[in-house]
Order: sequence, then C-alpha cells, then structure tokens
Amino acid sequence: MSDWVDRSLDRLGGLLLPPRCILCGGRGQAPLLDLCGPCEQSLPPADPVVRPGPAPLRNSYAPFEYGHPLDHLVHALKYHGQLAVGRVLGSLLGSRAAAMGLGRDADVLLPVPLHRSRHATRGFNQSAEIARWVSRQAGPPVDLRLATRRRATLPQVGLQLPDREANMHGAFEAAAGVSGRRVVVIDDVTTTGSTLQELAAALIAAGAVEVDAWCVARADRREARATAAGERSP
Repeated sequence: MSDWVDRSLDRLGGLLLPPRCILCGGRGQAPLLDLCGPCEQSLPPADPVVRPGPAPLRNSYAPFEYGHPLDHLVHALKYHGQLAVGRVLGSLLGSRAAAMGLGRDADVLLPVPLHRSRHATRGFNQSAEIARWVSRQAGPPVDLRLATRRRATLPQVGLQLPDREANMHGAFEAAAGVSGRRVVVIDDVTTTGSTLQELAAALIAAGAVEVDAWCVARADRREARATAAGERSP
C-alpha cells in the first residue's frame, strides 16, 4: 500500500513540477527523475557491477565508475548540500539494484553513519539522503539506528590502504537490533572498501546474518586521488 502511495505521489509531483536535468537543464525523466536520458547514458558504467567481498561483506555492488560527470554530482551533494542530487543518485542506485533482484533477500538498508561532529558540521548524511531513495526503488526500509560512528575519523582521501584501514579500525558500533537481519549498507563511493569492511565487521559481530554493500560508484584509488584533490570525505 505504501509503495502505491509513493508512486502515486511521484506521478503527481512530476505533473505539478516536471523534472529538470541537474546536469544539462533539459527535461528530466518521468515521473520524478531530475536527469535526462542522454545525461544518464553519459554516466560511466562499472565493470563488473557486483564483486565478492571484501570480507566480511558478502558482495559489493556499484553500477557506476567514479568519473565525470558522476564525480560532479557526488561533490554537489556532499560538499554543496544539493539534496536534490541525493534523490537522483538514490533513484539510479535503487532502480538498478532492483532490476538485478539484489534486494529480494534484504531486510534493511543502513546508510554509512557519520560521526555526530561531522553530521553537525555538514547538516546531513549524504549516504542517508541516497538511501531513502534507494528504498523507494528497491523495497527494503531504511533504519538509521542500527549503527553509529563512535569516533571521528580522518578524511580517507589521500591515505594509503594500511592507513585507511587503521583510520577506520573500531570506528563503528552496531546496535542489538541488527541481530538476525540481512543488512545492505549504502554509501556514495567506495575506493578500497575499508569503511565498508569495518562497518560490516561491527554488524556481523552484533549478529547480522549477512551484510552487502551498495554504492553509487566505485573509484580506482589513483583516479580517486586525482578527482578528489582538495575534497574531504567521511
């Protein structure tokens, strides 16, 4: 029933305020995707989109590579607070995951938590903005209470793999409510997978049955350092 209401509201919203492409300004796609077809086709696809692990993750899924113009969208959401971009990225991620049947055995979606100090500075969690639109497309509900980031970590951009792993070690604490559940972790971009691994480890330790990760994009470490020069990430 709620899915039917959501779809009806989307159609109504698209009629009242037709979607506009956030990249080129042209007409978006019905009912409510602020991205035109040609701009969507310009987003660089990942190959492969599903990879096993890294353990203790079961699988990680990312439909796109982190390159132009997707990097512009991620930057606009994370560092400029353009929350409409979260709707676009979440809709793209959710629709593609649903088309592959990836959410059929999932119980809940968990956005990668921000530390409270970072959340206070930024004013929102970009992964949570993406996750709520993933849920609209793929089905599983979002639960923000299943884990917290218990200490502030350094930005991961520019760190080598051992430093990334050390930076994230022990950063997350999972809640008892995760026990017995199949969890999908949602994030914007994954590079080495250190953040996702550490969060998955906390969830498994708290009793999660399986943990997968869905990210909008996957970045090559060398390309990510060049693209993200001057940026900061959680």
